[in-house]
Amino acid sequence: MRLAQRSLGLALLAGLLLQASASGSIDDLDWSGDVRIRLRFVDSARPSPVRGTYGELLTRGFSYRNRFVLEVAYPVTSEISVGAKLRVSNEGEIVLRTGPEYLSSEFGSVFAAYETPALRSRFGYYDIHYSPLTLMRWDLNDDPEGGGGGCSVCPGSPGVAGTIVGGSLEELGPALTFEGIWAEATPWEVAGGNGFYTRTRIAGEYSPDGETTPVVTYGGRFDLKHYLTRLSSLIEASALIVRSEEDTEEAWLEGSASAEPFDNTVYGLMWDVPVAKWVSLEGEWNLTKSNNQVNRAPELEGYGGILSLTAERTDKSRKFRFDGAYIYLSPNWDSFFRALSYSPNRRGARIRLEYTDDRFLVAFFAKYLSSIDAVYDPASADSVTFAYPTFSLRGYCDIRTDLTLGLAAIYSGEGPEKDGLTLDTDNRRITWLGTLSYEFGRGARLNLEERYIQHEFAVGDDYNVSMLSLYLRAAIW
Repeated sequence: MRLAQRSLGLALLAGLLLQASASGSIDDLDWSGDVRIRLRFVDSARPSPVRGTYGELLTRGFSYRNRFVLEVAYPVTSEISVGAKLRVSNEGEIVLRTGPEYLSSEFGSVFAAYETPALRSRFGYYDIHYSPLTLMRWDLNDDPEGGGGGCSVCPGSPGVAGTIVGGSLEELGPALTFEGIWAEATPWEVAGGNGFYTRTRIAGEYSPDGETTPVVTYGGRFDLKHYLTRLSSLIEASALIVRSEEDTEEAWLEGSASAEPFDNTVYGLMWDVPVAKWVSLEGEWNLTKSNNQVNRAPELEGYGGILSLTAERTDKSRKFRFDGAYIYLSPNWDSFFRALSYSPNRRGARIRLEYTDDRFLVAFFAKYLSSIDAVYDPASADSVTFAYPTFSLRGYCDIRTDLTLGLAAIYSGEGPEKDGLTLDTDNRRITWLGTLSYEFGRGARLNLEERYIQHEFAVGDDYNVSMLSLYLRAAIW
């Protein structure tokens, strides 16, 4: 099967090239892609597995990972194009079951697209994301390493799709890649919308082999926008719905009395309202309804939201940015394809301060969440309120135009809230990070990174991890 899939992808790429050559339109081909190579050595006094900055599982010792991706698109007519993605990697098929690329073959995929000024559609693979609480892989504003919380669900959690795999070459970002159909219409300047449908196989605990379960996901959003001349910016609002459900065509689901198929529906509102030329008020609110999703509990309903204020000032080459947000996710809130750093039963605030100029970038990030309902604490055999503090300080300096030095410190904790604000939690993870990045061509970069992670727990078994990595990425233009 794998050989057939690889052959099909190679055949389509070869067909596109032959067609373009025969018609004399080889210059019409649209090429893109990249090459990623990583050498890594993980060292720890504790036997494998150990965990990284985001809780991802790591294996001690030396590892070599590579990924080659080539995408080619050919315009059949002025409105129709076809294309293919060739993907060659030694990361293993598990990375396609944990996201962000949910492809049916580890060797690539194909697509056909139709595009006019008012209507765009795509059949095959496509990239998509809506909002952190509805449909997104990773929220950069909620990431301390990006200046943007530690990821509480990265090792995998019931009721949420995706996990960060330690052996993956993923670069965290918001986009998800699905296979299916996607369409977008913008018939008016002030209104438009899009919709999608996909069937994916998700790594999880529900399937009998413990590896994958089939999930059908579909949804859409309706957008309104209006240009405010006085503020030179757009006011935007969106209504959206996303639904995921286990595919009942699977025989093991039809004949199982212990594992009923789950479904999860999210209804959401989003807005971005400018209040001054350099200040905007953004947010989202949603209602979730789930059946048999988290620990197979029936009929759970919850709600959640994020309200944030962003201020940005530019003075010649200098830029100052402030982001402040309040997060509230009720105990029964749940969204299957939410961004990975968000968990139910939490509320609190986060801030980000950032300064950049011609040579320097300095950023501070802080987030403090606490549980809304009390959580059972095995250490005290009682139900208590938990605290989840996260802090980071990072800086980058351009030593030369092609050479950048970066330093960062990241703290994330979890533990019972004692008397009010608790920063010194029982369980915590501290990451010290140093990077040296050399850019040797357009889209080509070599990174040398040392990441030292200290894990401290309330009940012993503390350990440290050292990750030394050499990473090469080169874009294909």
